[in-house]
Amino acid sequence: MTALADWQAALTAVIEAEHPDIGGLGPLAKVPGPSTQQGCTVYRNNSRGARGAALADVYPVCRRLIGEQSFDGLVRRFVQEAASDHGDLNRFGDGFAEFVGRAVTGNSAFAGLPWLPGLVRLEWLCHSVYYCDDDAPLDLTALQHADAATSCLRPIHSLAWMSSHWPVHEIWQAHQGAKEPPAMRVSRGDWYLVIERVSFQARIRVVDADLWRLLGACARGMTLGQMSADPNLDAERLGDLVTRQWIRVVPNRV
Repeated sequence: MTALADWQAALTAVIEAEHPDIGGLGPLAKVPGPSTQQGCTVYRNNSRGARGAALADVYPVCRRLIGEQSFDGLVRRFVQEAASDHGDLNRFGDGFAEFVGRAVTGNSAFAGLPWLPGLVRLEWLCHSVYYCDDDAPLDLTALQHADAATSCLRPIHSLAWMSSHWPVHEIWQAHQGAKEPPAMRVSRGDWYLVIERVSFQARIRVVDADLWRLLGACARGMTLGQMSADPNLDAERLGDLVTRQWIRVVPNRV
């Protein structure tokens, strides 16, 4: 790295650390006025506060369901453990679902919410598809002339998918309005969800297992020929993905 990059990395490490070593900041550690330790504390609090506020915007349903106090406690712990690795705060929070899963395991306060990590994951996907790149419309001519041995159908960028043993999409939908939703009976099962961006809004679609597996095969980079030969895949359902405009053609396997 350059000297500037080294200094920026050292400053970031100092700001994030609870008990920082300011020796790596060079002349900055000796500037007049408030101490460098005090300055880093101000930066640290502002940075963590901004990240916490960003998470509250991304996960409003989780916050509503477990209460502000419990949510804010989880957020504080997550922010302390997970530094932002992107300049855009809209990209911060990808690992929150996994963190929530670890935090609630064995915690009696969350004993009745086994679906909470899945709900948090769904909220993140609904948030993240908004910021994904656009894709050019599917070229049907290119698809008709695609070489099955080397061509792939990849999911468009503004698409996400997940599976869940709980109806997290129903829980999410029930808590979109300002009114208190009616009591729900949540039963275990199998759901396959696809989140797409429609008119700059996230839309959740429930699909069957065959279509969900086929979408996953596209994401893994399987060629058209490989998908057709795989007995565990229903390649005839590729037409459904084309109709829904969920895929794009990649001429050469990468």
